[in-house]
Amino acid sequence: MLHRVLLMCGVASVGAFSPPPVLRSVARVRTPRACWKLPQPAATSPEGGGDQAEMSDRNPLKRDVGKPLRTQSEGDGTLTIPKEAAVVGTPQKKEEKSYDIETILKELQAIQNTGPKKYVILGTRHGSFMHSQIIELLSYALVLTGNHIFTSGSPGTNAAAIRGALRAERPELLTVILPQSLSRQPAESQELLAQVEDVQETPMNDNLSLDAASRICNSLLLSRAESLIAFAFHESSTVIEATKEAKSLDMVVTVLYLD
Repeated sequence: MLHRVLLMCGVASVGAFSPPPVLRSVARVRTPRACWKLPQPAATSPEGGGDQAEMSDRNPLKRDVGKPLRTQSEGDGTLTIPKEAAVVGTPQKKEEKSYDIETILKELQAIQNTGPKKYVILGTRHGSFMHSQIIELLSYALVLTGNHIFTSGSPGTNAAAIRGALRAERPELLTVILPQSLSRQPAESQELLAQVEDVQETPMNDNLSLDAASRICNSLLLSRAESLIAFAFHESSTVIEATKEAKSLDMVVTVLYLD
């Protein structure tokens, strides 16, 4: 075939034809016998789980938890993923302060350095004797340093605040606003309130429930002061609602939980 082509092109014989250097170099190139082979898929089980197992081995995110992973920095070392999730807590949750006598005394010192202010002291009706002593000491120290105390007349926290303010012997710095008329207050509260010079009644709330009247009274107290100090349990809904209202009014709010 090559001889016929050469004759047609005008070449007399095969020997007279000399391929160009480029063709000679191309002619020497031999196709390598060994070629790269594509990886063959692993044999799959009848249920078809072989492919999934191979893919999970290739993808490090699909490995079983606890299976050792090789790392480049450690060479033959292994890095084991813990089987149990790490406990990181709740970083977005603000931790509440735990108040003790020393902390309260430090805050009293800070209050004394800031100058006279108007404080509302509210809190739960229920509390231990130690809690009453702390509240009474706080109220006494505030009035003694020239601060004005506003509170209500219910037993518990408010009664302790009244006793502390009376001990300071500055009656002009204590104002008690009652949720209803004085006659509707408990007998023990009436006996204590008899020693207070500035007692303001709200007889227009006598037809309301004590809970509803207390909420109105708390709002009235907050409108008369600059700061709120509240003593409450986490289930004291009325007191906690008052703290939220005080924050909405841009008041300085200090909440001491008793539980």
